[in-house]
Amino acid sequence: MSSALHDLAGRSAAFDDVVRFAAQDLIYAALLVALAVWLRPQGLRAGVAAVGGALLGLGAGSLAGDAWDRPRPFVAGHYAPLFAHANDASFPSDHLLVLGALAGAAWLAWRPAAVVTALLALAVGLGRVIAGVHYAGDVAGGFAIGVVAAMLVWVALGVAMPLLARIDAVLERLHLRPRPTAVR
Repeated sequence: MSSALHDLAGRSAAFDDVVRFAAQDLIYAALLVALAVWLRPQGLRAGVAAVGGALLGLGAGSLAGDAWDRPRPFVAGHYAPLFAHANDASFPSDHLLVLGALAGAAWLAWRPAAVVTALLALAVGLGRVIAGVHYAGDVAGGFAIGVVAAMLVWVALGVAMPLLARIDAVLERLHLRPRPTAVR
């Protein structure tokens, strides 16, 4: 499947530009999703779960990459990817791991944001596969690791809810978080 998707590259300069944008820059749209989740009642917990999940997932992903040093498609296939990229381990995709962490935290805080993040992840993942820097399994695996890591952090934060409530109150007083009555 990955090679069939990569075969789409190089046929049109305009298409290749869209793929490069999706693969490298579209991930920044997730910041808008994170901001929307931040404004929700569970925003602080979701933010901590997303960041903690991303960090936990990146650590787990690094270990997975060390254990399974799978060459990237452009290295194994001896071709040039659509953009310059290091030839480190292909599995898992760090981009999708971070998007998975945001989607996992958002799923527990505000599901519409999780759906938007999953759609962003689909576009980023397709871009990275078409560009030739990942296999389809790399992006799916990265997303799954991120989702699970964020959900584990969310659950672990259950014991810290009194502390998070105090931090949230301070953030509300500083106008860095909305007051509960302001969110519907």
